[in-house]
Amino acid sequence: MKHFFSFLTVIIFLSLSLSTIAQQGGDVDTKVIPPDYTTTPGTGVFTGPLSITARTYQLLIHESLLTDMLNKEIHAIALRLPTSATANWPAADITFSDYDIYLGTSVPPADRSLTFADNRVGPQTLVRSGPLTVTAGDYTFGNTPNNFASEILFNTFYLYTGGHLLIEIRHQGFSGTSRSNDALISSTPGYLNLFSALWQGSYTPTTGLQGNFSIVKLTYDEPIPVELTSFTVSISGTNITLNWTTATETNNQGFDVQRKSLNSAYESIGFVSGFGTTTEAKSYSFNDEVDNGVYTYRLKQMDFDGSFEYSNEIEVDVNIPAVYSLEQNYPNPFNPSTTINFSIANDGFVKLAIYNTLGQEVMTLVNEVKESGSHSITFDALSLTSGAYFYKLETAQFSQTKKMLLAK
Repeated sequence: MKHFFSFLTVIIFLSLSLSTIAQQGGDVDTKVIPPDYTTTPGTGVFTGPLSITARTYQLLIHESLLTDMLNKEIHAIALRLPTSATANWPAADITFSDYDIYLGTSVPPADRSLTFADNRVGPQTLVRSGPLTVTAGDYTFGNTPNNFASEILFNTFYLYTGGHLLIEIRHQGFSGTSRSNDALISSTPGYLNLFSALWQGSYTPTTGLQGNFSIVKLTYDEPIPVELTSFTVSISGTNITLNWTTATETNNQGFDVQRKSLNSAYESIGFVSGFGTTTEAKSYSFNDEVDNGVYTYRLKQMDFDGSFEYSNEIEVDVNIPAVYSLEQNYPNPFNPSTTINFSIANDGFVKLAIYNTLGQEVMTLVNEVKESGSHSITFDALSLTSGAYFYKLETAQFSQTKKMLLAK
């Protein structure tokens, strides 16, 4: 005879959603590189970033041009047509099959090598990848200098923390007509000392040629320290489990988990390391064992520079039974299922079984170690005949039997 039953441990689950654990980012700013050409046209042109065929293009930018961007997140780049342009571009929508942009630290522009790898210092961050569509007429002419086209948005923001900046564009070709953009020739004052460029007509080259420096506009703003999307708590017996998730993190050293009881101050009960800087969702968990009582939890999010912010609070009421009990099933009489609730004061082995009027065991519902607390069983008697039955709870310290009536 096959028995069907289900077991449900009563768990309290609390949840709240939080927008951020700290303040949102500040106003969005833009900066033209080099800054002297914000309102001044370039001295030349360059086709690399908007070429019909594959290109790899490195822009090396001296840190002195980026001081107001320190500890800010860069999330877009834009180009513009030279003043020699006589028409908007492109004539129709065009799509690069791949348009990848990497940001990282570079050697000083004056030390630029003709070998691409030698200009990279440390790891690069892939800030955008995949196809790029430019809509018809997005690059406009008729101004001095011309307006920048729509921003090329990054999939991943780049936190600029200082040093010389390397922008590396690698793209495949497209069907259409190439277009040169506003740029600075190598004889322009500041070339090599403040900015420099390297290019090659390939998607993955090893070496390249000195190129004109494309004038670019970078968009940036204050980073969001930690965006906390959920903070929840679950209770099983005297065990508390805190769970929280983040959408983004910036310079996040980690979380100091804090707890207080009634009429007491917060105390630190553990630390969970963060993921530093990331735009990927991350999940965290922390377990705490407590006695009966009311507790309040919060997270102290800490940055590597020592700054910190607090999350919202969650209150938990832990009320573990001090006695053993077996409640009357409900409904009673029943057909074909009923619920049996019981409580145990201590962790231990528990047996809950069903017996017929002859004292024969006809079904075992629980036969294992259980945590202290309240528990609930759904008993399905579909396979049994109508009549009276008994259910018995047994532990090392407690035993009790109650009667139930199955009426089909």
